[in-house]
Amino acid sequence: MTAAGPHVDNIPRASRPTPFHASTSALNQTTWWYGWGRYILPDVYSSMPEEMRAIRNAAAAIDMSPLPKVQLSGPDSLRLADRLVTRDLTKLAVDQVYYTPWCNDEGHLIGDGLVFRVSDDNLIISGELSLPWIRRQALGMDVEIVDLIDRLGVLSLQGPKSPAVLGIASGEDWSDLGFSRIRHARIAGADVMVARQGFTGERGYEIWVQREDGTRIWNTVMDAGQDSGIRAAGEYAVDIARIEAGLLLVSADYTGATWDDRCANVTVDPVNLATPYEVGLGRFIDLDKVDFCGRAALQAVHQGALTSRRFVGLAVAADQVAGLLQQQGRAPNVSPRVRWDAMPVRRNGIVVGRATSMTWSPELRRIIGFGCLSNEVDRGSELQIDWSDEWSTPLGAVSAQVVDTPFVKLRRSTEKSRRD
Repeated sequence: MTAAGPHVDNIPRASRPTPFHASTSALNQTTWWYGWGRYILPDVYSSMPEEMRAIRNAAAAIDMSPLPKVQLSGPDSLRLADRLVTRDLTKLAVDQVYYTPWCNDEGHLIGDGLVFRVSDDNLIISGELSLPWIRRQALGMDVEIVDLIDRLGVLSLQGPKSPAVLGIASGEDWSDLGFSRIRHARIAGADVMVARQGFTGERGYEIWVQREDGTRIWNTVMDAGQDSGIRAAGEYAVDIARIEAGLLLVSADYTGATWDDRCANVTVDPVNLATPYEVGLGRFIDLDKVDFCGRAALQAVHQGALTSRRFVGLAVAADQVAGLLQQQGRAPNVSPRVRWDAMPVRRNGIVVGRATSMTWSPELRRIIGFGCLSNEVDRGSELQIDWSDEWSTPLGAVSAQVVDTPFVKLRRSTEKSRRD
């Protein structure tokens, strides 16, 4: 798949249309919109609970186009990509995808995401990225670096019925495509790249399309899913789904270690920088690689066991949150909107970390989220969170318990067809 099409320049922040905007805006029955970097897309199409049910029980079409996407091509493309990430990309086959972190020289996460090997000398990196950082690492290399964010759309098709929907849309059988594998196909007469991936915990696919093909591909997929109960799902539902699946998100849960323009519209807090070890990604660090960004710092952390904190799951009593609201004369409604601000976590009155991405889970019917806590805090520990409202007004303390993640069973890679 080659990158082509117009590049949209000089458009203000949070106002650019994605390749699917004509279709998604027509489907939006609400006034809820979400600003993702320079793009605007539906936050809720009909209702969040309905969209969550589609993700978990049927099929959901999700516009993930604002994800940063950078193409590396040329003789040194693999060499550059391998230098950027912590995993050994020499083991990455053509038509395969690796999930991996990438770090700065101090070993702090810049972000994490996916590396697609489209051909021997053509790779795409997708996730929270820093183009200036990539270009600095490429000095002296024979490689072309192209920003694809405006050129390609990503339609994420998620849910247990997604293979059937994709089969109807493409006229092909997708039962044998393993997790993190790529296949090229045609939908609505257009060439697409399909990867078995997703950010919801469910079985699903990412359909990568040229900008000019976005409208007819989106409409074809939606038409193909009518008998399967397909729904368009907005960012509100997707954010909750990723928490239920135990998936951390840069900017929401930790601060990316660059000061370049980010795709997330959040306040950057350098206190929340993190290493891959702290966010549970140590298994994706290959210290046997001769050289990659941050290797020396990560080697020191690994050998010296310097990590003093880690991310865990937290479960909170919803009735206590409702009680705090009532005490303040507020409506006792526990909003399912994911909290992108951090709240202090205490044990016996002493701060031991912070709570992030707290939300009401429709699947589990309780409040869940993540805690970046001291290593001294064990599973099952009873803690307290200094709860605040969505405007950061303190409300009081609520009880929380350390629990395992993922909160729901991951179904995205458990089928017999998995090959990686």
